[in-house]
Amino acid sequence: MRTIPAPDPSLPLLLNGKPHVSFSEVSTWRACPWRHKLVYIEKIGNDDISPYLDYGTIVHDAAEGFLKTKKINLPDVHEKIRVAWKLHGFDTEEFIVAMTARAKSQNWKYKHVNLDGWLMSATNALTQLPSFMDETFPGWIPVASEYYLYENIEGKHDGQFKGFIDCVIELSNGKHVVIDWKTAGPRGWNKDKQRDFLTQAQIVLYKHYWMKVTGKASKDVQTAFVLLKRDSKPGKSVAIVKVSAGPIAIKKALKYVEATLKFMKSGWTLKNRQSCKFCEFYQTPSCT
Repeated sequence: MRTIPAPDPSLPLLLNGKPHVSFSEVSTWRACPWRHKLVYIEKIGNDDISPYLDYGTIVHDAAEGFLKTKKINLPDVHEKIRVAWKLHGFDTEEFIVAMTARAKSQNWKYKHVNLDGWLMSATNALTQLPSFMDETFPGWIPVASEYYLYENIEGKHDGQFKGFIDCVIELSNGKHVVIDWKTAGPRGWNKDKQRDFLTQAQIVLYKHYWMKVTGKASKDVQTAFVLLKRDSKPGKSVAIVKVSAGPIAIKKALKYVEATLKFMKSGWTLKNRQSCKFCEFYQTPSCT
């Protein structure tokens, strides 16, 4: 197991109170600097609960376990889902009414899925995952799971990048594949989502820092998202989105990180009104 690097004590703290940023933070800033300010600088908590978040965490953990053991423990997954649903009351009328009202206030529609639907989604996606990996990456072997990154950021602004690589596998030709597990709807990602560079930037950055850690050349490291789809049919519940992460893409992704650091040093903030639709601060006193 890798020794977790310690934060560099010589680095000054950023406005977020840390010497580092994560991709989640960079992504939030790119989407809306004002929301970034509220969440990461003013520390206004996000107490929202969501079946999508709990389900995603549970399925993600199961995929991590599969990478380590080559087995899927479906009874354990089902039990964790049942416990979460009971704890948060995801199937109660009170929760459904609250979610429906919130969706309406933000101009989107909430579609409720009951517990049995989530259990079936987990079953379909996770039972297909082993064969999908074998068919997509013949002869693959696991290299790393939840690999901890804490690396210096290159550029004009001092800071470190923190993250966890979901999965790294090695192919029969010696090349590595950096993978990020994502839960998605029944159709996976549409073309716009697949081409969105802010989405791609996460796996691009993970590749860059994996290359730094291992010394691997760019041509020897591939990148991909593996989608574990909800509400989909058996045998059609897992898909791959390959990402081209060459030097140009890496340079662009690193600029995103540097821009976030620059912003936090300047304290300059703007609101992006195009990102309001699913924001928890929309039409609240924090963002009027």
